[in-house]
Amino acid sequence: MREIEENSTIEARGKTDYVWLISCALVAAVAAFLRFFWLDLKPFHHDEGVNGFFLTNLIRDGVYKYDPANYHGPTLYYISLAFAKVFGFETIPVRASVAIFGVLLVILTLFLKRYIGMAGSLFAALFLALSPGMVYISRYFIHEMFFVFLSLAIVMSVVYFIERRRAGVFAIAWMALLMFICFLPSSLNLAAFLGGDNLSLVWVLRIAFFAVEAAIVYFTIRMILAWDEGRPVYLLLASASAALLFATKETAFITLGTMLIACFSVWLWNGIANGEPFEKAKGKIIAGAHAIALIAALVYYKEMIAGGSWVYENFMGASRPHEAFVFYMVVILALAAILAWAIFLYFYRQSNETVLVEPYALTWSNFRPGLGSGADLVLMTAALATIFIYLGVLFFSSFFTYAEGVGKAFEAYAIWTKTGSKDHTQNGPLAYLKWGIKVETPILVLSALGALIALARARHRFAMFTAFWAFGLFAAYTIIPYKTPWLSISFYLPMCIIAGYGINELISAKKYALKAAGVMLVVFAASVLAYQTYDLNFVRYDDEEMGYVYAHSKREMLDLVRQIGHYAEKSCAQTGSEKECKPTDATVEIVSPDYWPMTWYLKDFAHANFHGQLVDANTAEMIVAKKNDQDTAATQRYSAHYKFAGVYPLRPGVDLMLLVRRDLADKDAQELYKIPEYVSPEMKK
Repeated sequence: MREIEENSTIEARGKTDYVWLISCALVAAVAAFLRFFWLDLKPFHHDEGVNGFFLTNLIRDGVYKYDPANYHGPTLYYISLAFAKVFGFETIPVRASVAIFGVLLVILTLFLKRYIGMAGSLFAALFLALSPGMVYISRYFIHEMFFVFLSLAIVMSVVYFIERRRAGVFAIAWMALLMFICFLPSSLNLAAFLGGDNLSLVWVLRIAFFAVEAAIVYFTIRMILAWDEGRPVYLLLASASAALLFATKETAFITLGTMLIACFSVWLWNGIANGEPFEKAKGKIIAGAHAIALIAALVYYKEMIAGGSWVYENFMGASRPHEAFVFYMVVILALAAILAWAIFLYFYRQSNETVLVEPYALTWSNFRPGLGSGADLVLMTAALATIFIYLGVLFFSSFFTYAEGVGKAFEAYAIWTKTGSKDHTQNGPLAYLKWGIKVETPILVLSALGALIALARARHRFAMFTAFWAFGLFAAYTIIPYKTPWLSISFYLPMCIIAGYGINELISAKKYALKAAGVMLVVFAASVLAYQTYDLNFVRYDDEEMGYVYAHSKREMLDLVRQIGHYAEKSCAQTGSEKECKPTDATVEIVSPDYWPMTWYLKDFAHANFHGQLVDANTAEMIVAKKNDQDTAATQRYSAHYKFAGVYPLRPGVDLMLLVRRDLADKDAQELYKIPEYVSPEMKK
């Protein structure tokens, strides 16, 4: 009945709904522009180079051999493989395979309007679209964005299953795509095996197998849609998304574990907050909580002052680029959030009324009946288990071409446990908070406000779940010693959602003071996020001062790639017309122990040899060595045949030098004994 009333209200507000749809399109357009524009601007990161190496092997060998020491699953490579096959094996297509999920994440959030409000879902999507980190990682060829998309897909699928919603077009399309993914690659491999060297027969078999598979998918989906009006589709999608989550990154158990804890926390808090003792004493309890917070601030006032000084130093310090606009806007936003919370509490003491009404209670008692009983329960359990196991085996076995990968999937957790307590631990326990304050302060502030509103109201289970999910995941990653900035987008997803919910509760309130506070917060937050997204992604994308720039390749590294291309073309030009020559035939000996992501940029060079140590060479067109560490040895070994063409920063603390064969060297190239005299721009500073 409640659902019918809400739908009637929406239909009566056709104009508002139409405006909302246009707003959704604009937010999606902003998200797409920020993620796809100038996608090859920043050079590949070290990790992107490693992923590019695995993708290169997959394209050449037709198999991805999962190695638990790499502790990342195979899904990214197969997604990128499809893009590389269609659009080319270059930087933009492989990064686009990740960027598209950054856009889909924003669009998927808009479907939460029934649980966090129309304004809430719109602003949550806007925060995701403008989040500096979400944009930055969406423009990275790494696993994280697909991982985060899958986590939201799981949540949405379970919510829609509880809601007893009939399968929609997008759900059916996603299910069909997954089914094609499950069977098509294997059928294509079978066609190639049966057809042998007869290309015509191979294509005939491929077309025949595709037709058979299309028919199987069609009738299977029809059968599923006939089962309880297609409602099981959503739970099947949740199982598939969970399997893909594990096949993407081993941190899946942290995400899913946090979600389960969040569900229990909602049940616990809902019982406490809506109980009679709490209702009678809620004013005193809230006042007491604020008093405790104030006392804690007074006790730790030195730490508070030190924290404030740290924040000022990071934005306005003498040794850093001044970011006055960001600093003062962040201060204003924090004060505005405190004011908004005070106004909310003032009216909350009078009434806990809210316009937002969840269409369906997200409880176990509403989830359990959907599983059925008797034969239906057995069938549902079998279907969920089959999908989960099959997808896991499918990807880890590289579509049944590498059986050892399935066993190694379990080995990865033992390796990850050791890695999680040893590697990348130098950033300290407060790393995520510090990185967040630097580039994601609006989301941190608004998510905290939204979480407080959700817990105070205790009326919206989805909002409470999102609050526990966000800050539970933040706590989990804070406790784990291993810290890298891209892991943080896992908790920034629910933070953006709960921030949108908080804004919705303010803007949709009947009190004008709350509406004004909500509008003010949105304007400040969107302004800061938009500026910092531009600054991080298009200006300071290789500046270590920015939170997400972590041991990133310097932009000057691309100058080295261009120089290698220049000398490769020059080598071809010198051969004249005696034989056909391609620049990529040039030989490049990479003797530096640090070279990632050079493997990606030299992937077309058949004779690019990555030794990682000094080797004898006198005929290769070029040599790439490491500045400082290999100066003396390189001079002694290569000075007779090579000249010094320049030094190029690879990443902070690592410079590469290009040595060119004497007959190819330009006029400005120097003798190798000049190498020790070179001083990098960073050293000059």
